[in-house]
Amino acid sequence: MPITRLIASLVLLATVSFATVRAHDSLCRATVENAFASIGQNCAELEPGSLCYSHPKVEANFAGDSQPGDSSRPSQRASVIGLSSIQSGGLDLEQLHWGLAILHLGAKYPRTYSGPGILILMAGDTEVINDTDPATVARVVDPISSAALVETTLFKNPGIIPEPIGSAAVDELLLVDAFDDSGDWLRVVNSGEVAWAQRKDLARLNAMASLPTMGIGAAFPFQALSITTSTDFPACEQAEAMVAIQTPEDKPVNLTVNGVDIHIGSLVTIQQVHRNALSLTVHRGKVTTIFGETAQQGESVIGILGQRADRDLQVLDWSGALPASEAELARGQRAQEALNSLARVNGWPERKTFEHPPAVVHVVEHGETFYSIARRFETSVAEIILANLGDEPIRLYSGTKLVIPNPGSGFAGHGSVPLDATRED
Repeated sequence: MPITRLIASLVLLATVSFATVRAHDSLCRATVENAFASIGQNCAELEPGSLCYSHPKVEANFAGDSQPGDSSRPSQRASVIGLSSIQSGGLDLEQLHWGLAILHLGAKYPRTYSGPGILILMAGDTEVINDTDPATVARVVDPISSAALVETTLFKNPGIIPEPIGSAAVDELLLVDAFDDSGDWLRVVNSGEVAWAQRKDLARLNAMASLPTMGIGAAFPFQALSITTSTDFPACEQAEAMVAIQTPEDKPVNLTVNGVDIHIGSLVTIQQVHRNALSLTVHRGKVTTIFGETAQQGESVIGILGQRADRDLQVLDWSGALPASEAELARGQRAQEALNSLARVNGWPERKTFEHPPAVVHVVEHGETFYSIARRFETSVAEIILANLGDEPIRLYSGTKLVIPNPGSGFAGHGSVPLDATRED
């Protein structure tokens, strides 16, 4: 074959291959976008304590005699009671399917609470296992009306030395929905806020006999959960597997994720980045782990996975917090857009992912260093230096004006820059 014909054939082959890749990528993105759009179509009026199969390729497993329903039909609902695990499937370009499911956990929020509870978004090839012992799960019921017999103090928790948080006047109407373990306290849930009152201070009603017991340690379904996601390279960036967890803005929650307790408020995404590593990125609020590590919004921590108590993929330790990558921040944006689609059809407020505030100008004070300034503004020494580099070397004097980029993005020191501030002469 002449060399010119060979070159022409190779060029043609490369062109066809490139076009095929582009078409495949376009189809991948369209399939994922269609799946996310289906949330608004299929998950309206999503009650607390329920599951919505927003898109096909979802399999739910229930314990005992619980009936899972047909998860192949979008918009199918199921209760989380009895739900032992749920899997969403990866990309299927033949059927144009990408698994997507929403868990709406009512937690221990009262029926008088009007906002969304805890939302768990499962996207792509993921699995969430319910590790919560059913015997410890709290039962939340419709409240009944009682009234204060005397001037009544309301407390944060029941107990011997409770913390006062309010009061109720004589004859004031109080909605109650549970007893504590001792039976001496009633949970008051006016306006969706939780307080506790001594039983002796409230009018006795026969209907109170039907109220459940809700101790301080009472759990809710999926309060303890294990998460796995596919570690395969996605067909397109949008099709990456992830689990997003959003809590109410004013009600952070304690969860046990892969065997380790964490305190979440209020949007994180979780992705298994390696067989032995789980990445958690904070997009709004912060997360505190049982090991004392805190990740602020715009930061990520890595959980080292291993075997613990005969269970695989349990977190053995969390890394220190690091600034989130652009890909991780983009993942949070996709998750938030999907959750906002759910919010719109349910009448809930929409949320924004965290964006670092704009740069600020700081006037240097006597004794300050780049290190102390970066720590003060929770940003990077290197970023401050780069933002202020000019034709002359940077010297710090009292009164010098510095541009501080990305305040709140996370402190990062730089040991090789020992530039102390000095008094201006």
